[in-house]
Amino acid sequence: MVVLVVVLAVPSLRPGATGGGSFDFQPIQGASGAVAPPLTGSPREQADRLFDRVMRAESAGDTEQVRFFLPMAIQAYRQAGELDADGLYHLSVLETAAGEPAQAVETAERILAETPSHLLALGAAARASVVAGDEAAARDYYRRLLDAFDAEQTTGRVEYLDHGTILPIYRGEAEAFLSN
Repeated sequence: MVVLVVVLAVPSLRPGATGGGSFDFQPIQGASGAVAPPLTGSPREQADRLFDRVMRAESAGDTEQVRFFLPMAIQAYRQAGELDADGLYHLSVLETAAGEPAQAVETAERILAETPSHLLALGAAARASVVAGDEAAARDYYRRLLDAFDAEQTTGRVEYLDHGTILPIYRGEAEAFLSN
């Protein structure tokens, strides 16, 4: 899977100096100087590193790096095998950022099929629905998020700890959206 990600994401491969047709992968660099992270670790670890890279670039307002790494991150998650709720949440967020809100909702729904009150999935699905222009769906997801918020935060889900700063933001978005 890693090789497939590299082949799809790396625009230039050159034949290696050693042995029969192997490839020597060179780091790729975007116009802003962004260099792709090294291809070490499991496919999921690689996907998580790319997600972090995209989120840091987005937070810094570095649209060049976001455009450069976003397709790689999405492809990495799609090829990482079975994803847990955290991985599916990451993929949904990335799909929304890439202008694929319908796919983002579908991905979030995979989490909600197992855990209908999952706050991260509800927040991601609501945001994607807003981007898609589906106000009724966004209202439903935001209402469900508010209804489940207090009880769900006490579950101790690891992904809530990892993404604890976004939960109050989702709550505020839900309150604001539903007050209109």
